[in-house]
Amino acid sequence: MDIVFIGFGEAAYHLCAGLRTTGELRIGAFDANVSPQLQQRAEQLHVTLFDSLEHACHGARFVVCLTSASSALGIAQKVLPLLVAGQTYVDMNSAAPTVKQAIDQLPRPTGVDFCDSAVMGTVPGNNHRVPMLLAGSGAAAFAEAFTPRGMRLTALEAEAGAASAIKMLKSVVMKGLPQLLLEAFQAGEKFGVLDKLVASLGDSLNGKTVEQLADTFTARTLIHAKRRSAEMIDAIATLEAAGVDASMTRATQAQLDRLAATDWASLLGPGGSDMDFRTAITRLTAHD
Repeated sequence: MDIVFIGFGEAAYHLCAGLRTTGELRIGAFDANVSPQLQQRAEQLHVTLFDSLEHACHGARFVVCLTSASSALGIAQKVLPLLVAGQTYVDMNSAAPTVKQAIDQLPRPTGVDFCDSAVMGTVPGNNHRVPMLLAGSGAAAFAEAFTPRGMRLTALEAEAGAASAIKMLKSVVMKGLPQLLLEAFQAGEKFGVLDKLVASLGDSLNGKTVEQLADTFTARTLIHAKRRSAEMIDAIATLEAAGVDASMTRATQAQLDRLAATDWASLLGPGGSDMDFRTAITRLTAHD
């Protein structure tokens, strides 16, 4: 087999559907719960269903785990001892980087590589072309094998866990930002100023790249944390007066309070407000 999936759920099905369009490819799968629908999908895509992990893993160039974050480590513990030199184990689950690191540290036969794969979009609709980040000793081999088949794979020169770290840290922003918007927009609606609020945010944010925003926010937030913390106390009062849960703003105020305990103006030096975000983050991380 060229590639075998452990877990033949929705994501694996759509990946296989895409890969099947790229030419001759031997694809297999093992799933602990084979339903009539799953069997029909496998037959439709000419995916060989195996009746055991042992049979599925035997001779497969790439063994891809695509089950769930909670089962990732347990499955790796079962699969890795079954592999031999020349095989690569790929974990595509949306698991924390610590889980991917733990998998990488499990005992495995010499010559077996591990690839931490972070799926950076939705598989349905994108199929095999969904962007993925790869890290670990098996990243380059997986990228070399499947990039020519149209997979959008970026192999990082980094240890296992790095790809999943980017996915998780992106979620901090992309899941957190909507919560801030919801908190502010609810109050804006209650005050009857939602459209004006959005326009005002646009004046500050529209047309800016992430790097430009980071340069604007990072050092200045450190230096002006005390003043901004006081402003957030008023913001909390405003939200709560409008009957809106101020959890996100309370967390912001608490974090600003913590930052205000350090004299960042002195630590960053003259011109600190204009310091680029990479330098400011390096200073913040070293200080913490």
